Amino acid sequence: MSNLVFYDLETSGRGENHKKTRNGQWDQILQVGAILCDQNLVEKDRFEIKCNLNKTLIPNPSALLVNNLSMTTIRNTNNISSYRLICDMLDKFREWGSAIYIGFNSIDFDEEFLRNSLFQNLHNPYFTQINGNKRADALNIVRASSVFNPSCIKTLDVKKQFSLENLAEANNIDHSNAHDAMADVETTIDLCKIIKQKTPDFWSKSLETASKNDVTNYIQDRDILCHHEAYYGKVYTYATTHIGSYSNKNNAEINLFFDLKRDPQELLDLNITELKHINSDSKTKFLRTRRFNRHPIFMDKEYAVSFPQYEAIGMEELYQRASIIKNSNDFKMKILDWHQNESNDFEQQISQLDPFWEECLYSLGFASNKDKMLMEKFHAADWNQKPIISEEFEQEGYKYFAKKIIYEYDPSLLDEQDRRSIDQDISKRLTSSNTEKWLTIPEAFAAVDDLREKYNEDNDKLEFLDDYNDNLEEIFKQFESRLLTS
Repeated sequence: MSNLVFYDLETSGRGENHKKTRNGQWDQILQVGAILCDQNLVEKDRFEIKCNLNKTLIPNPSALLVNNLSMTTIRNTNNISSYRLICDMLDKFREWGSAIYIGFNSIDFDEEFLRNSLFQNLHNPYFTQINGNKRADALNIVRASSVFNPSCIKTLDVKKQFSLENLAEANNIDHSNAHDAMADVETTIDLCKIIKQKTPDFWSKSLETASKNDVTNYIQDRDILCHHEAYYGKVYTYATTHIGSYSNKNNAEINLFFDLKRDPQELLDLNITELKHINSDSKTKFLRTRRFNRHPIFMDKEYAVSFPQYEAIGMEELYQRASIIKNSNDFKMKILDWHQNESNDFEQQISQLDPFWEECLYSLGFASNKDKMLMEKFHAADWNQKPIISEEFEQEGYKYFAKKIIYEYDPSLLDEQDRRSIDQDISKRLTSSNTEKWLTIPEAFAAVDDLREKYNEDNDKLEFLDDYNDNLEEIFKQFESRLLTS
């Protein structure tokens, strides 16, 4: 594949306390920056767009501080809605053709935000994985480079050595406009250029597993696989062999690998309870997990003896251990059954809950052919026709999202019952005094107070927070008024 799309999103969520806003169910994209490059990382085109804040959510003040987007700015940016941002972005991406989509920490953050935004705006949420598209993560590539080619990328001796800002500083890359979407994209490309220039073979290999099919083909017939995992800012290396896969609560495929540090002979005859106990201890853990659609990077087995914990074992013994696992079907089935049963039990527990439509990206499954056609019809229609089309969806969730899109554009286009229902629902959600899944107005006021205390000597930030608070008070009065008149 010759084209690469480097992109970044600035969003209304994931501030200092981002438990509520990690995946974008209750937030929105505020800015998109994307650059199309050829296989040599030469720029071919770029795209940037910003939009206004939705009427139906409260942005995290910490996130706005990080992104340097004031509340006044995002409420009055332009006449571009979140819905139009998504549609215009997809039009440009389709124009660019199939590509590998790369961001910095994009698999964990940007991709989840993107999926939820596409889902809630009636587009296929898996755009970066269909029609020949693939996805990779520059942070994952940098981390892998740090253990497989330690001299390639420089890092600072700090806690967050793999943050984009610290990597830019360590490698003499100008990143003066950090947390602007386009600036972050440019910095990501500069980091990738260093890797490609210094270690071209590693760069090519890191992109060989940018899709689930690529990974499946790669591990087939490979007895020993070398890869990395990152925890709390540290990168660890492993030599493993593949066991098989099971489906988790979201119906996603999880692949299990046996860590060849352990002698499988010691484990083959143990029961599941004993295996669980051993695997629960970090010192004796023998299973590693990989998601094939999340850009796992695998390297040649020869790297194994360059890892201190495997060097003492020796290549011959590693081969023997991998062979034992390969030929121990009963043991592999025992491991897979254990994990699948646990996943099924968890799924039964959460199935009793009544989720909001915003949380149903994975549980809703794929849209029916009829609803897919209606989505296209909805996007192509004039605004005065969209309310009619919204009633035609088979899936109630898509009706809900269609009406929310119309509400954001012009509530008067909806009939009185739908308009009042959305008014009341959003007002109750956002003015709630309870701890909710989304950021409420009372929580936002409290967050502002905490941030004022933290930055009590920073006049610029205090002015920023005053602006946020003034806007929040105005929004609160609007929602209170709606509740009183409903």
